[in-house]
Amino acid sequence: ETQSLDEIPVNVVREQQATGVQDNVLIINQTITTAHALAGMELPQFGLAEVLGVDRSTRAYVTSYGDMERSGQFCFPEKVEKEAYSVWMPTAGRPLEADFIGEEDFEGLRVFAFEISEQDLDIGTQQGTGLPQVLDIVVGMKVEPVSGTTVDTESVNTINIVPAPGMKMPVYVSSLRFTDDTITDLVDTARSARSMLLWAKVYGFWLVIGVGIVLTLVGVLGAIRTRPREVA
Repeated sequence: ETQSLDEIPVNVVREQQATGVQDNVLIINQTITTAHALAGMELPQFGLAEVLGVDRSTRAYVTSYGDMERSGQFCFPEKVEKEAYSVWMPTAGRPLEADFIGEEDFEGLRVFAFEISEQDLDIGTQQGTGLPQVLDIVVGMKVEPVSGTTVDTESVNTINIVPAPGMKMPVYVSSLRFTDDTITDLVDTARSARSMLLWAKVYGFWLVIGVGIVLTLVGVLGAIRTRPREVA
């Protein structure tokens, strides 16, 4: 029997601010701040500050800009097509295919729905144990096609260690979605159909994370209360 990880409800705020332009590449400082949703205290181990380099026209990452090599889309471009897009996924450390799955109405807008769904992606080894790690990821996105604005997103990321062939043990599970206020703001932006990338916007998320990642970060692996499960 597989036991569940303890869950920690947190609020995540992602702030993006453009700091300059180099050869049509926008340089963006992105800061992610995480706080406990109930206690209100900041959780610095889940914070992040990074520098991104994004093509102003295509909205794709440009290699050799920013603080690390990234490729694929930073976000969707203008005039979104009914086709797959390669989107950078930080947890995977690589771009993944976002497949077009249909059209629907959302908050009074006609939107395109995209989905990323991958299992058992190799993401290296776990620090401290050297055990192989694999990622299961599902991301759903609703995109207003004229402006390219993503008005809603939900994702589930599961990082598993593989202690033995045919066995997987989840050590980190995150379930992420936009807050209602963020959705309202993005829908208003999409309705205006302006061509912009929301560089100075603040994104709000609701996030539930498995406590296994906390224990992993502080090195207390024995406290993870999840047994390995067989791979189907």
